[in-house]
Amino acid sequence: MSTNLEKTSGLRSMLASGEIVAAPGIYDHMSLLMAKRAGFKAAYASGYWGTASALGEPDVGIAGASDFLSIFGRFAEKAGIPVIADADTGFGSLTNLDRAVRAYQRAGIAAMQIEDQGFPKICGHVGRAQSVEADEMVRRVRVAAEARGDGDMLVIARTDARRTEGLDAAIDRLHAYSAAGADILFLEAPQSEEEIAKAASALDKPLLLNAAHGGVTPILSPAQYEELGVAMVIYPAGAPLSAAQAALQFYENLAAGDPNTAEDGMFDFAEMSRLLGMDDVVAFQKRHGAP
Repeated sequence: MSTNLEKTSGLRSMLASGEIVAAPGIYDHMSLLMAKRAGFKAAYASGYWGTASALGEPDVGIAGASDFLSIFGRFAEKAGIPVIADADTGFGSLTNLDRAVRAYQRAGIAAMQIEDQGFPKICGHVGRAQSVEADEMVRRVRVAAEARGDGDMLVIARTDARRTEGLDAAIDRLHAYSAAGADILFLEAPQSEEEIAKAASALDKPLLLNAAHGGVTPILSPAQYEELGVAMVIYPAGAPLSAAQAALQFYENLAAGDPNTAEDGMFDFAEMSRLLGMDDVVAFQKRHGAP
């Protein structure tokens, strides 16, 4: 079993290699299994999709630190690969943020993302996200870096200022967050490849980009983002939106009286059981003489 240090240092090693880190979104344990089966070496746990999946609520700060830790901590425990996890705006006061950073690190989360929105926060691609004053976010980043201490968890600082203040102002904010101790700089919602390349060339720390299906940022392959200078890209929405469409199709077919129409497109039940560890359970039972 991978240790917490192996998971966190593993993400640092990936970034140091110079190759882009592509992390698909996970929103439950089956999506984590699918991401690993496809060969990904890191995964991203989104607040939007974690809240939607676990609580059935919108991404507007309804989920708190205990909710996120319950969901994302179990991901980190089971993953065996680095998990990058959302932490919204830090869950309240600077004291709350300090406690959350320590808890995320204890849980084995490889990188913790903090954003510069106010409260209540909202998804950065819906057009209403507002950033706090840059100095307030600088304090958040300093607290996070201090709380991390000698640990190896990476601190990601995200700005949502592109859509309200413009690209140059957003880049200026990221420079300030870098100086405050952020390890990775997250520019939310750039609107063109030219904007992405400009930000990547201007920044002194690795740039993270959110390739959110349904959002405003161009959806490219990891290799294309790498050519633009991006160090890490997350794809949080593709899997849950695809799964939702497949589930809806099955439910509609079933409601119409046909439970088998979508069977050819279903994941194999035996393979799912294997991925969940059923073979290991059976072998364990046999080894100890149980039926």
